[in-house]
Amino acid sequence: MSVVNPRDLVLRQLAELLWIERTLFFEVLPNVHDDAQAPDLQTLLTEHRAETRAHAARVEDALRAAGAEPASAASPPLAKLAEQHMEDAKQITHRGLRDVFHCAGAVRTEHYELACYDAAIGLAAQLGLEEAVRLLEQNRDEDAKALEKIEKLAGRLRGELPA
Repeated sequence: MSVVNPRDLVLRQLAELLWIERTLFFEVLPNVHDDAQAPDLQTLLTEHRAETRAHAARVEDALRAAGAEPASAASPPLAKLAEQHMEDAKQITHRGLRDVFHCAGAVRTEHYELACYDAAIGLAAQLGLEEAVRLLEQNRDEDAKALEKIEKLAGRLRGELPA
């Protein structure tokens, strides 16, 4: 997609967000869930997966609100984060330590998502796309809460590690 004006750019950002949410829902979260051992981590991942499904639907609605049909565009940064995370996780043999590593990966991913949402929200607001802004802000708020939860859990799991 050629980007020649602010609307094109916000559509590109939304398409990337859609790919991110779909990839997290269909691939990343299930893989990390299946590899996690701590029940609290598995529960948190399951809950966030349900939110992520709603996030994808809201991004689709934001695209429609911006006058476009929902289509996704790959996010190379997220793809690489996910790939490297799973490769590195295989090298961690201590299950508790691997769960701490998964928490750190979730934190990195949430920060990346928040940055993507901030960029899209700012541009959508400038373009007067009020409904898209509302939808994206709802996703951003839920991701910020998910970040708080995973950081809290990470701290507890780190505290349970042997010295």
